[in-house]
Amino acid sequence: MQAWFAVNTKPRSEAIAYEHLSRQGYACLWPRLRRSLRGEGGMRERIECLFPNYLFLRADPEQESLAPVRSTRGALGLVRFGNAPARVPDAVIEQIQARLDPVDGMIRLAAPAWTPGTPVRISEGPLSGIAAIFLANDGADRVRMLVELLGSVREVVLPRRQVAIRI
Repeated sequence: MQAWFAVNTKPRSEAIAYEHLSRQGYACLWPRLRRSLRGEGGMRERIECLFPNYLFLRADPEQESLAPVRSTRGALGLVRFGNAPARVPDAVIEQIQARLDPVDGMIRLAAPAWTPGTPVRISEGPLSGIAAIFLANDGADRVRMLVELLGSVREVVLPRRQVAIRI
């Protein structure tokens, strides 16, 4: 019976392991996502692994050997509990696959659903550490907030990634 297994890879070698395991005939899943980072030249988009040093492999261990995985270039071996390879529940893989974008194959993580009036904290940027009140979404990647600055309350618009729920 086919099952999903987690493959531990060498650091930053997920692409190599994915390519070589796929060539060997294994069905593989390598979840990645796009992330925007501020750099010297402005904002840059970077592709990162959702699970660094891991990818998933689907196989039937009764029909095919899993031994070649540990000698595959870029792979360290299967994640194991004792002597048996750990099976990843199908529901977990289905949740990951449900978030795959059909156009580019990248994972789309849903932004948290905040209601107006939710207390938040600005976690990045020049206003980092300041408490704020969520007002509304302002497009797909930006949010409107109420912030107390210099003794008065101001409305600001920030990138969503700069805001976290206040703890």
